[in-house]
Amino acid sequence: MSTGMIAVRYAKALFLSAREQKALDSVRADMELILEAATGISDIQILLESPILDSGKKTTALVEIFKSRISTLSLDFIRMVTGNKREEYLPGMARYYIQLYKEEKGIQVATISSAVKLDTGSRDQIKQMISAAFKSEIELKEEVKEDLLGGFIIKVENKQLDASVKGKLACIKKELQE
Repeated sequence: MSTGMIAVRYAKALFLSAREQKALDSVRADMELILEAATGISDIQILLESPILDSGKKTTALVEIFKSRISTLSLDFIRMVTGNKREEYLPGMARYYIQLYKEEKGIQVATISSAVKLDTGSRDQIKQMISAAFKSEIELKEEVKEDLLGGFIIKVENKQLDASVKGKLACIKKELQE
């Protein structure tokens, strides 16, 4: 079975269990924490991927790390995953659970790239504008790309709005070359 399929199956099982227990929101927060730790802390990455450590030690270590930070359902999920020797797929499982959660709640992810970091007021105003345009809740990710010179680029799903100085200059250049 492919790596992706393993992660998808476990994530779907967790999602269905969380929905049944009305714990979708808390498990999402747990999966975000697990994903952040699994991708950002090298010791946890090593722990998850190590073929030398047996699954019992991995279970003990992971439960000890997360026990005061995540729900019982998520802890039981970690125990099951490590018991089935699938811990190396845990980041993928967390990522896919978050995706399922967003689909369930109708949350769309928008990325805004700008030449400088946006202030809170501008960020909120843009988020409201995108939310109204797409008629859904928006999770806004922000990127700073100094090469844009000014303005911004907004990406939502397969749509893009380029209101950057760099984009405008490229359009002018193209028109002049024709």
